[in-house]
Amino acid sequence: MTRSLMTGITGLRTHQQKLDVVANNLANMNTIGYKAQSTTFSDLMYDTIRTGSTSEASGGINPQSIGTGVQVAQITRKFTQGALQSTGQILDFAIQGEGFFTLDSQAGETVFTRAGSFALDGQGRLVDPATGFLVQRFGDVGEGTNGGFAFQVPGDNSIRIPIGSAIPGEPTQNLELFGNLPASSVPPTEEILSSFEPFETASGPANLTTSISDLTINQNAYGPGDQIEINGTNPDGTPFTGSIPADGATLGDIVTELNNLLTGATAQLQPDGTLSITADETGEAFLSLLLSDAAGNVGSSSFGSNSMVVEAEGSDGDTYELSMEIYDLRGASHRVTFDFLKTSPDSWDVTADISPDSGIMLDDSVFNLTFNEDGTYSLAGSNGIGDANIEIKLNSLATPQTIAIDFGQLSHLATDYSLSQNQDGYPPGNLVSVAVSSDGEISGLASNGKILPLAQLAMASFTNEGALDPIGNNYFQQSLNSGSASIGEGISGGRGQIIGAQLESSNVDIAQEFTQLIVAQRGFSANARTITVADEMLEELTNIVR
Repeated sequence: MTRSLMTGITGLRTHQQKLDVVANNLANMNTIGYKAQSTTFSDLMYDTIRTGSTSEASGGINPQSIGTGVQVAQITRKFTQGALQSTGQILDFAIQGEGFFTLDSQAGETVFTRAGSFALDGQGRLVDPATGFLVQRFGDVGEGTNGGFAFQVPGDNSIRIPIGSAIPGEPTQNLELFGNLPASSVPPTEEILSSFEPFETASGPANLTTSISDLTINQNAYGPGDQIEINGTNPDGTPFTGSIPADGATLGDIVTELNNLLTGATAQLQPDGTLSITADETGEAFLSLLLSDAAGNVGSSSFGSNSMVVEAEGSDGDTYELSMEIYDLRGASHRVTFDFLKTSPDSWDVTADISPDSGIMLDDSVFNLTFNEDGTYSLAGSNGIGDANIEIKLNSLATPQTIAIDFGQLSHLATDYSLSQNQDGYPPGNLVSVAVSSDGEISGLASNGKILPLAQLAMASFTNEGALDPIGNNYFQQSLNSGSASIGEGISGGRGQIIGAQLESSNVDIAQEFTQLIVAQRGFSANARTITVADEMLEELTNIVR
């Protein structure tokens, strides 16, 4: 009887432990990062009443054993993914997949957790606010390597996030241009004035030695004292006037007198007999010319049939403008304007300008940006660009500032103008917020729009995560059977990705736990009934002697 009593007690004890596990799961159903546990049972030792035997004369005999009860064989933890909840808190991090955050006490105790609800302490360090344990980092991100900002202390794996700290500006040193310069743009042209009809003789086109009296337009031969009057305007619009003796004059005499009178233009007689005047400079011009007989001439010519007309309008060429802010050594901004001028069918010049209030340009031009026939940019060195820099002397600084320009992303296609830029300077600002990438790199967001690498979260994974020791506060510790922690970045080495402004809910299944409550209750009741029956049988046995 005693054995059945003790067997029943083991049943009560194990089902009570099962109930304890279920109760703990339900108690932590809203604990962030909590992983539910489950129990499995195994039987205890057996008392052997009879051993088994075998005989050739008679059949074999099976052994007979009576068990002594039940025990909890294993309490396992289910590391399945919990649902993610959005919190909007910039220092809340959730793990999607496997892995743990690594934390350390200032006493050197290392723990691991799935609960990523962190905060900043008085020194700006990222901590678990419930315990003050320091969130750990991995690698040298944020230590100021490669010229970056030094937010972290080398050799100290805690994470510092100095919200509100000043971020110094960076001078503009490199400028990259993107977009298209229209291939349909026209380069600068000079204005050309030409006679409507060529000057001719009966035998063909006239030349510089041809007498005016021999021209087909001559109506009456010129005599002594006759004059040919010359009137017109220069390219800048100023008038000129003159005359030559008509008797014995040649077309060469008219061209020579024109070149004496003209300012900013040149007269020529073309091989076909056409008289032309070409402005010396490109751009809009106001050229005009009128040849006529002086009043009282004996001779005359029909100059009207060879009147001068504009053959080619003067143009400054198509230009496009890009205005942008650049930054000096102190982070102050200055506006620089770039003018792109088409100089030939496949070439452009670039000129930079800055307000006198900011400074002066020491080197303001980049010449001969050349494009291939397919519209791609022809790299420097093959097109004679040479120096693709500009240099500025800013009023507030003694040392000139040089900016290197990369034109490699420009195209020269038959589409509209579109230019944009990317430059490496920025103004001073303050660290105002943080964000985390999927691999666990924490970046600082500054008020000047700069994104700065702060630190890399140290993510841990284990060969046997089910063997980790739970120690409370959502923490686990490494055990002898869990294997050593493998520390690295997220989304690598089997570690999951990090999601910012979210937390992982517990993975407790309420329906499953309620079912286990019923199972535990039934098991407890059945074992209690075993004890009750055994007690009644003992009572009957003691009543025999009465």
